[in-house]
Amino acid sequence: MSAGECQTRNVTEDDDASDAPPPLDSEDIALLKSYGLGPYSVPIKEIEDEIKKHQQTVKDLIGIKESDTGLSQPSQWDLVGDKQMMQEEAPLQVARCTKIIAGEEGAGEGGAGAGAG
Repeated sequence: MSAGECQTRNVTEDDDASDAPPPLDSEDIALLKSYGLGPYSVPIKEIEDEIKKHQQTVKDLIGIKESDTGLSQPSQWDLVGDKQMMQEEAPLQVARCTKIIAGEEGAGEGGAGAGAG
C-alpha cells in the first residue's frame, strides 16, 4: 500500500457479481410480511374489513346520497311545486349602476356649504 492510498474500500477484489443471495421461499416471504406487525394486527385488519362491510350495508339501506353540488336526487325534486312558487313570487330585479346622478338634496347642501365657507 502506498502512502496516499485509502485503507478502506467499498468493493474488494474478491467480490463477484455472480454471488447472488439465494431466492426467498414461502416461509421467508411470510416472515418478511409479518415483520414489524404487532400481535393484534391481523384481528384489527379483519375487524376493519367487517366495519367497512357494515358501513356499505347501512349506506345501501339508507338510499340517500348527497352530491357535491348539494342537490338532492332527481327522484326527490318537486318540479310542479317549484314552478308554482316561482309564479306566485315577484321576480327579482337586477340592475347595474353605471352613473351616479346627484339629487336635489346633495346639490343644495353642497352649494350652501361652498358659499358659506
